[in-house]
Amino acid sequence: MQISINSIVVVILILTHIIFFFMGYVLAKIAQNNGVFNTRPKSFFDQQHNDTKVSIDDKKYVVNISTDGLEKKYAQLGETKESSEKIDSAINKLKNMKG
Repeated sequence: MQISINSIVVVILILTHIIFFFMGYVLAKIAQNNGVFNTRPKSFFDQQHNDTKVSIDDKKYVVNISTDGLEKKYAQLGETKESSEKIDSAINKLKNMKG
């Protein structure tokens, strides 16, 4: 029975991956017992209890807003133009430009 070099390399790679996985698992358990990961919060929702309240003062309001300094660009919004040219002439112009 002859085993090729490729199959030996594959087996070695698989074994090293398994060994490194278990080494990482063991190191994580050791670090967890030493208190390295004990600084994490117990719950996400415990951090949500913020005691600062938003206060809304309803006595302040805007009296006068001046729009005199703003530039007026259009007399009417949504104004449309109607073209007297037909679509065929526009397509022919594009074809002529293309060469």
